[in-house]
Amino acid sequence: MSFRLLVGREKRGIKITIYAFLSLFLLCLSTPVMGRDAQQILEDIYERQGLGAGSFVLDLQVDSVDGNETYNAYVRVYLHATKKQMVTFTNPERLTNQSFLVIATNTWMYQKGLNRPLRISAQQKLFGEAGIAEIAGIDYLHDYRVAKMEETATHYQLELQALDKKVAYQQAKLWVDKDRVVVEKIILFALNGQPLKELLYYNYRLLNGHQIASIEIRNLLYEKAQRTVMNYLSIRGKELPEEAFDPLMMSKFQLLVKE
Repeated sequence: MSFRLLVGREKRGIKITIYAFLSLFLLCLSTPVMGRDAQQILEDIYERQGLGAGSFVLDLQVDSVDGNETYNAYVRVYLHATKKQMVTFTNPERLTNQSFLVIATNTWMYQKGLNRPLRISAQQKLFGEAGIAEIAGIDYLHDYRVAKMEETATHYQLELQALDKKVAYQQAKLWVDKDRVVVEKIILFALNGQPLKELLYYNYRLLNGHQIASIEIRNLLYEKAQRTVMNYLSIRGKELPEEAFDPLMMSKFQLLVKE
């Protein structure tokens, strides 16, 4: 093989390398580079909330605003380490005989005087525009997969798809502030893609080491001035017996948790 042929092949090899480098460079310019991975964003938010390990009792004030009228309720949520949850009312008195048990995608309602609890939907309203799912807490990290992520100058926009068809809301779109990495808005959708509710998050703060926010809920199925605001009043760790989180034991729940 002649020296000239070797040189020729080397030159062609250099040209191919340069072309490949330029193609890769142009591809990088045309492809948006995400500042954060979508899964990392969800994990960060979940960890700062700090409710993923252990059992807790959460007290919330829920205000339903309808024009110039405001109605208040006080809700207590018992969160077991297994992610089972019991939702109860502490006020007003007319609602204190109701309780709602959430286990994965299954929800039961018990009311004093019933022979047995009733199976219901987690979308069912609990107070005002707030459904059981919103008050019990929606697990965007473990119950959804990221279908799409976009990045703007100020926000990460995450489109999520439920992993189970029984999840209360089958789709969700999150707007996450890039600087603070906190959720600012969520739209919840039905299976057919119809927007159902808008959740606005503001006034972020630490409560007993847990990052929480005030949450305003609006129903998107009708145009009315009604809105519901949820505020966390306290979060405390507490050992809770798992046997209390059984649909057949709902009538004895308060005795079992000793509260």
